[in-house]
Amino acid sequence: MNTTGFIRGYMAKSMTASEYLQVVVKALSMEFGSKVIVENISQGDIRIVMDNYEVTTSIKDISELSKPYGIDKFILQSFAKQGFKFDINRSQYVQYCFGIYNQ
Repeated sequence: MNTTGFIRGYMAKSMTASEYLQVVVKALSMEFGSKVIVENISQGDIRIVMDNYEVTTSIKDISELSKPYGIDKFILQSFAKQGFKFDINRSQYVQYCFGIYNQ
């Protein structure tokens, strides 16, 4: 069993959606070398911004995505639809976001 996925799963279950989102944002910032910002835009709605890319969602939706790499994948796919380019095999972290568990 992959210990990173296990730890992420534990964190997703034991943290609030907002707390877990901060873990994801930190991981994305480190991976892509860009600051990722989470802004509250209304009651329960947030905007996640990295460079010129953004996604608007709700804490409720984030809560429903709170599985080991669900939020990460959602953000990356949303940014990709806006033209953000990245190699799905750039790192083990990004591979895990997309369910690629090569050993």
